[in-house]
Amino acid sequence: MPVHNKTYKNTKYKNPSRKSCEQTIKRILAREFEEYGENHHFKQASDFMIYFESLHPASPSLTKQVQRAVSSLHLARDENGYFMIHKTAEEYRAEQELSRLLETASLINLHDYTPVFIKTEPWKRSILMQMMASISEMDSLYETIAETVDGLILYTKFPDKLISYLSDFIETDAADQEESTS
Repeated sequence: MPVHNKTYKNTKYKNPSRKSCEQTIKRILAREFEEYGENHHFKQASDFMIYFESLHPASPSLTKQVQRAVSSLHLARDENGYFMIHKTAEEYRAEQELSRLLETASLINLHDYTPVFIKTEPWKRSILMQMMASISEMDSLYETIAETVDGLILYTKFPDKLISYLSDFIETDAADQEESTS
């Protein structure tokens, strides 16, 4: 009886689908973020191959499938080129722009400030804001001023001084109006 040598040819293994690769990549990046707070290991598709090759035989088609998955995820990259899982590229760009714009800004907690509201007509609001900003005596009386639906709101540490200062103008205007109507 002849002896047959059994040779095992590479049996065809089915590669994971692109969707499956995408899910695995997301899980890997989520785990990386969970453990380290950010990604310091994955910059390109080939960086994920060790994980996929531990589950599937290495092949050019597996590499292409992982590359397609990474490409279809449209992952944002940080300033060092590492993939980011929890932000889109647009969100990351917006954060970078916000960071650039706020470089020289300062934060002020208005908790210790008192709001003072000036009720006025809509057409007067922006004019009043400009005028108040141009009066040097008023600079020290308020921290900030903002338009609201019904008027202006000023935040101040000196509400009595600010109200007293503004009352002089309001009373004068009211008295002037009475004189002009008589």
